[in-house]
Amino acid sequence: MKWLVFLSLFTLVGCHFPSKMVLEGSGGRNAYNIEVQRTNAEEMLLNLVRLRYYDSPFFLEVSSVTSQFTFRNLINAGISIPGFDKTNPMSLGGETLWQNQPTIQYSPLQGQEFANQLMQPMDISIIQHVIYSGWDIDRVFLLTVQNFQDFPNIPRQGLDPDEIVKHEKFHKIVHLMNQLQEKGELQVGVGQEHEKDKEKEHEKKKIQFAFPSDTEQGKGIASLLKIDFAGNGKYIINITVGFDEKGNIGILPRSVLSCMHYLSKGVIVPKIDIEKNKVLDLEKKEFTREEVQKLYQELLTVHNCNKKPKNAYITIKYRDNWFYIKDDDLRSKKTFMLLLELYNLQSGRAPAKGPILTLPIGVG
Repeated sequence: MKWLVFLSLFTLVGCHFPSKMVLEGSGGRNAYNIEVQRTNAEEMLLNLVRLRYYDSPFFLEVSSVTSQFTFRNLINAGISIPGFDKTNPMSLGGETLWQNQPTIQYSPLQGQEFANQLMQPMDISIIQHVIYSGWDIDRVFLLTVQNFQDFPNIPRQGLDPDEIVKHEKFHKIVHLMNQLQEKGELQVGVGQEHEKDKEKEHEKKKIQFAFPSDTEQGKGIASLLKIDFAGNGKYIINITVGFDEKGNIGILPRSVLSCMHYLSKGVIVPKIDIEKNKVLDLEKKEFTREEVQKLYQELLTVHNCNKKPKNAYITIKYRDNWFYIKDDDLRSKKTFMLLLELYNLQSGRAPAKGPILTLPIGVG
């Protein structure tokens, strides 16, 4: 009889399970965190590959993650009639049941939200913020800037030789800035300037760079940008976002979608898809192999194979092939992480009105 009392108490206590069981383990908070992060990265890689094949990108945003837990103990006890079964005078049985049923709600990114988050040029303040958060300025500018004054950052395919030279100068400027940044000698600011026209007064943002005038890097930047004045031992450059009233280019930030289009050129596709004209062969149509690697694969390289790769940083399956970023490719991993960060920063918009798709994941 004492056994029955003990087991009854155990059953009652089992109805109240500790929060540690809910927050940790395969059904805990960290497990959901890891899975949402992983699938977000896979979705971004999937869309880069889609763009390489000239397919439309599509995003499903996670609106919420909820989970329902149940936990119970069941106990069966039986006592045999004395003398009826001498080998088993008492029988015991029990069962413990723990259920975790998560529900994830998705909202498709479309309409005005799609335009604001993916197609609207990034605010210059976002570019400044990621630079001061620790990102290399050359990586940030190569990904997010379309034009820097008269120097294009590969604005289109089919560049003529003069544009290639200008693009190389763009590279040289940002690499010199990166050297100054590493020494702590580069300052980047964002300001506003007032402009008046016949109808109204408006403000335009500008980005400002300040760096020493007595360094080799500072002199190199000043020479490329044709700056001949320095005050208090510094060069100070103010560049307007967009165009000025005379039609001169200042700095043109890209949209997130434009950044994705640019990085999609770093996706290496199967030769059979090129032969079947499913995708453009950049090496044949536009550039040599060396030029493709220099222009399009400098920041990110995505490989492909017909079997799921091992030890990949991130991988997805598309058009019966596996596309992946190598886990030891730090250059590509950094760029991919920066792209995800820019995507999240650009998503500062009003919350979705409600989920469109609700999926129960199952019982675990």
